[in-house]
Amino acid sequence: MARVDAVIVGGGISGLWLLNLLAGRGYSTILLESARLGEQQTLASQGMIHGGMKYALAGRLTRASETISSMPGRWADCLAGRGPVDLRGLQPLSERYYMFADASTLGQLTGFFASRVLRGRIRKLETEDYPQPFADPGFKGVVYELQDFVLDARRLLLKLLEPVRNHAYQWRLSAGDICVRPNGIRLTLGETEIDAEHLILTAGTGNQALLDAMDIKEPVTQLRPLHQVLVRHSYPHPLYAHCLTGIRGREPRLTITSHPDGDGWIWYLGGQLATDGVGMSDSELIDHARAELDACLPWLNWDGATFSTLRVDRAEPAQSSGQRPDEAYASACGRCIVGWPTKLSLAPDMGDKVLALLPPPAEHPPVMLGIPLAELGQVPWSH
Repeated sequence: MARVDAVIVGGGISGLWLLNLLAGRGYSTILLESARLGEQQTLASQGMIHGGMKYALAGRLTRASETISSMPGRWADCLAGRGPVDLRGLQPLSERYYMFADASTLGQLTGFFASRVLRGRIRKLETEDYPQPFADPGFKGVVYELQDFVLDARRLLLKLLEPVRNHAYQWRLSAGDICVRPNGIRLTLGETEIDAEHLILTAGTGNQALLDAMDIKEPVTQLRPLHQVLVRHSYPHPLYAHCLTGIRGREPRLTITSHPDGDGWIWYLGGQLATDGVGMSDSELIDHARAELDACLPWLNWDGATFSTLRVDRAEPAQSSGQRPDEAYASACGRCIVGWPTKLSLAPDMGDKVLALLPPPAEHPPVMLGIPLAELGQVPWSH
């Protein structure tokens, strides 16, 4: 019989972040992943570590924009080896993120972006400082630089996995594996039994089935779907930017990140495009994406590009409004803790919330299980 402080279920960004965080604090911890690490949501993310400016496009700061405002700095500390999780050696895909637009369409946002309240969070660039895609004479708009940056999600998970490799296992936990006891939770993994002081659920869309198995009524999972677009093309430069030209709502018209694809780049498109795309077929969304690229970046030629789409469900704690939660979430239900970061950027925030729910470590000896170690998944565009 093995005994541990915590068993983490789910091996995306939140599970692997917590595994590192708890191991660094002296907790005896193992992680169980049902498939391959990161394949449910994390590896389908755009990799943005952002500070909430894209939540303030109504021309004012919001609870959502301010909750996340400190995250780029916290992640930067981890990249420099000063944070609670050591990410030294992980190089960002881009150290800056941008907003761009046809300046005539920004309206009140022009004054808002120049206001004192945003000082240090956004900066209007001079022409000579534009990233390469905007250096083209065909671009006639304005470019702002944000404090945000972009990570390669797979390299991030690989970095998190390195120090805890022997503590992350492949096992699909089912209702019959779980026995809730007065002093903890017993898991039966084949011929192996584990007594855990706490069970921590970070399985994204998989949390709900496990909550149901333990007859835990709250929290409840909500899913918010996206339909995103992948563009393979011959343009030689990456782009990391939000397009605000003619925005109709409170999110960017396009959110663009670029990811290595053989000898070139694949552009990954989100923003309002991905929200609108939920109700579209693949072919309808591809036609819409072509039109949006022509409208937002008309100086570039997309004739030889190939397009594909990707549907992703974002899993979160249910909100009465059905809208996006403003912050990371963690709550205790007896010896079970359930959490969702709600955004890649908010993984450190969720880590804080989980730590606050745990007692000090009980100093159980390290555990090695006789089940397969979990393997890292692949990004969806590599398939």
